Amino acid sequence: MSTQSSTAAEPADSPVELADRAVPGWWLNFVAGMVPLLAGLVVLLISWLGVARADAKWWTGLGTLDFSYSDLSAAGSDAPPWVEMLGSVGGVNIVAAAIAVCVVARFGLRNGQRWAWWFLAFCFVWIGLHDAVMTTVFFLATGQPFLLLPYTYCALMLAGLIWTRKSVFARTSDGDPA
Repeated sequence: MSTQSSTAAEPADSPVELADRAVPGWWLNFVAGMVPLLAGLVVLLISWLGVARADAKWWTGLGTLDFSYSDLSAAGSDAPPWVEMLGSVGGVNIVAAAIAVCVVARFGLRNGQRWAWWFLAFCFVWIGLHDAVMTTVFFLATGQPFLLLPYTYCALMLAGLIWTRKSVFARTSDGDPA
């Protein structure tokens, strides 16, 4: 009876074996990350269009608001700079956070890393619940139905966290099942 041992030239696990050990449900968190990516790109587009077409009513992608960028100063002297900041730094930050969620889900959670699960749980609270509250407030003030994006993110993220929890925390710190 001969036993095979892995050498330095041979990896201990083949890509097929690693794929078989992927945490079930990780892809829900990956797809959830695509939602703020889409939202960030929409924020950038809407802000840029609002500034570029300063006299047109502010378009939200789903309808128009009752003001334009040129009328925005009536809301206060800080309103136009805030919109410009949202259209640059704010949108880019949303996109960056979304990319981080996707990368952590794909390379951390998929492999059963506990830190990835906790990071994504933090993102669920910080990005998801915060945005859900803020878009609800926005909806109540404007009637613009942006509720779908943050609620979709929350539903996907929560489902993914619940589905992966048992698998992630049943593994030892080196990623092997306990």
